[in-house]
Amino acid sequence: MPRKLNREQPSGRVICLVDDDADYLAATQRLLERDGHQVLAAGSGREALDLLRRHEVDLLLLDYYMPGMNGEAVVSELRQFNHRLQVILQTGYATEQPPRELMRRFDIQGYFDKGDGPEKLLLWTDVGLKAAATLHLIEKSRQGLRYILDTTPDLHKIQPLDDLLHGLLFQLSGVIGVDQPEGFVAMLDDSARLLVRAGTGPFVPGLDLGACLEGEKCQRVYAALQAGQVQMGESCTVVPLQMGHTMLGVIFVDRAVGLASDVELLDLFANQAAAAIYNLQLYAIATLDPLTGAYVRRFMEIWLVRELRTAYRSQKYLAVIMADLDGLKRINDTAGHLTGDQALALVGRVLRQATRGSDIVGRYGGDEFVVVLPETDTPGALKVGQRILDLLQDKTVAGPAGPLPVRCSVGLVVLEPPHLGPSGLAQPLTKTYFQNMAQLVIRKADEALYRSKQMPGGAPVAAAPAAWLPAADTAADQSLPDPA
Repeated sequence: MPRKLNREQPSGRVICLVDDDADYLAATQRLLERDGHQVLAAGSGREALDLLRRHEVDLLLLDYYMPGMNGEAVVSELRQFNHRLQVILQTGYATEQPPRELMRRFDIQGYFDKGDGPEKLLLWTDVGLKAAATLHLIEKSRQGLRYILDTTPDLHKIQPLDDLLHGLLFQLSGVIGVDQPEGFVAMLDDSARLLVRAGTGPFVPGLDLGACLEGEKCQRVYAALQAGQVQMGESCTVVPLQMGHTMLGVIFVDRAVGLASDVELLDLFANQAAAAIYNLQLYAIATLDPLTGAYVRRFMEIWLVRELRTAYRSQKYLAVIMADLDGLKRINDTAGHLTGDQALALVGRVLRQATRGSDIVGRYGGDEFVVVLPETDTPGALKVGQRILDLLQDKTVAGPAGPLPVRCSVGLVVLEPPHLGPSGLAQPLTKTYFQNMAQLVIRKADEALYRSKQMPGGAPVAAAPAAWLPAADTAADQSLPDPA
């Protein structure tokens, strides 16, 4: 039965056709194009190599006998820059070269005798394209797996949860090898509602699932939650985030990902992402004050010692700010302790807003906060202090007789870089030394805070720059590990 040569849709495949016979080249190009393929035609081996360096090609149909550069020479040079391209040799003199020997010697995938006619050529073409598609899937899976392995350290580093969730959307596009699609990460809240925590396009953080999706897409999300498996619709993909038996949320991508290899990669990525989210949630419970969002005092003290070590070794500035909520007792007495808690939570939000991601905001006491600013000199620390006061300028909490202003006093100190002598090498110091330095900078910042409270109008007050204490004992204390 004759083969039907008209396809309604293009195949999406690109074939490079090489032959020095212009008539055969034109006729074969028409045959392949009627079969739905895009054809790049070349009349010589050198022209073909030029095309192959500039274009992504699925299959090379290569004439063996050509003047100047025969098929063997073309394949030899091709393999120097492309080891995966599928090659089918064509010849009108098949009896002169045993096909199996040619395929082994040239690293090619097929051998076509032009005398066998167009149907045999199309059969070899289908075989070559199918092999190319299989290799493409293997390579895509390999790249996706490599991407997951490369991004896993970023997933598991200590960072704000919202930063991790935003990063998941961009990393997911790298796993499946597509441009960034529109989508969101939604997390289950305490009431088992799905709320968008990170999104692109129309998916705005804070939205309820019902406000984002409807119909089949919404059903896919709930199916993923119930089954704990990747769900693929006609125009969406939903990846559940599950840690053991605990369902955390979903990643929704507003496009279909229909390949089995992609689903396997998505499952692997989802396992890593869920573990990272779960660990960050546990980390937050252990280290964050739930009321203010600032780090608890113990963690802040450990981190301050760590930053002091870093500042000493790198010979950098380090600034410490102390901020105190003015009039907390008055707010508690006039409006109640719940309102006082609202004021403390507001100050915690402002401190995080006024600082960088690399800075540490800790709750030091009932109404006192400490901010650690690595690599920050006195002008820089004063700017941060003033930014805190400016952000609080119009902030209030509700009182029985009207709004109550929320204000802070701010004191700070800057630790100057150490003088390490001509060698510039930091000498080993004990953990106790750095703990003493931490007490020193906290005390000086607290003294500046006290002076700030005495000044009308409210302004950050900087203590005189602090210097490193003399190192009475420079022997390293091996019994005390570095703080985390």
